[in-house]
Amino acid sequence: MLPAKPFSYPGIDGDIERLSSLLAIALRTAAWHPPESPTILNLACGRADETGILLKSLSPKATRLFYLGIDLRAPEINEARARWIPTAPYEWDLDFRVADASHTDRMKLLPPFDFIFVRHQNFWTDVSVWTELYTNALTALAPNGLLAITSYFDREHELATACLKQLGATLLTSIRHPQSRALPDVPGKSVDRHIAIFKIPQNPIQSLP
Repeated sequence: MLPAKPFSYPGIDGDIERLSSLLAIALRTAAWHPPESPTILNLACGRADETGILLKSLSPKATRLFYLGIDLRAPEINEARARWIPTAPYEWDLDFRVADASHTDRMKLLPPFDFIFVRHQNFWTDVSVWTELYTNALTALAPNGLLAITSYFDREHELATACLKQLGATLLTSIRHPQSRALPDVPGKSVDRHIAIFKIPQNPIQSLP
């Protein structure tokens, strides 16, 4: 599945190609087995540039699927809709919505998802909000579902991983990308610097104090 229009910024094409390779390794390590008709949730998706490689990696043979992208920012969601929905096969149900995934009541209205993806999580910008988002994501997983996150920073990845473990998630794999593209705005920041995959918890979710 290819975008009908070019990406908004230079370098994104290369970032997406590298993310595709990184995700493939992580999925093999986590023993991902694609359902016949997968349900996929992309939280805090922004422009959802990664939509194409998510669908290719997670559902290479699916004739039917449900894919939902959620973000607070309307302009980014509108761009995602314009890029991906016109190119989707008729049998695929793709949707992008302006919504706050940290609102528990809204998340409970969604169906269970086989795979939930959070690219470039921003855990340390607001720990309480992201803890709530992770809690909602874990409770939205279907049985045998997987949650994947990527991170810009080493330390933030450690903090996010620790938070998910404390919420009861089991870490299946965590990979540091040796070829992630460095970003000049902050030292130690690079595109998809880390990826981690978690499985649905076996015990009830417990919020952090």
